[in-house]
Amino acid sequence: MLKIPSKLSITISIAVSVTFFALCIGLGFYMPEFADLMIQAVNDLGITKVEGSDENIILGLAYVALVFITLIDILLFMLLMKVKAGKVFTAESVGLIRGISWGCYLVAGVFCGLAAYFTFVALLVAFVAAFLGLCLRVVKNVIEEATEIKAENDMTV
Repeated sequence: MLKIPSKLSITISIAVSVTFFALCIGLGFYMPEFADLMIQAVNDLGITKVEGSDENIILGLAYVALVFITLIDILLFMLLMKVKAGKVFTAESVGLIRGISWGCYLVAGVFCGLAAYFTFVALLVAFVAAFLGLCLRVVKNVIEEATEIKAENDMTV
């Protein structure tokens, strides 16, 4: 199996995070058009009929989701900077992972709200976001425990 050196992997992750941030900002400018495409798709498929004030609700929820996703990306970038600096087992890193996991739960909540209009797809995204939040909670607990062990070992030495 191909193994990428750690420093290169971190650099690639940082580049992807920055690119994702730029995409989120760009999507913010095109969200009305993107929301219209999604609304048109469900209307054309006959899944539901979205019109009038529902369009504004969908656009609002889409912007809320985008804000949460952008904030998650910023937290990921900050965590990657900690990893690059070799400060993984710190309270700050644990806090960043905690924030990312809660952000995933918030995104899941927004997509549960969108399920009224985009039933299956929105529920699937909500499920994936909630599961990712759960996985990150487990990782957070592991890193938190390792941080405590490291602090104890640092005191011993």
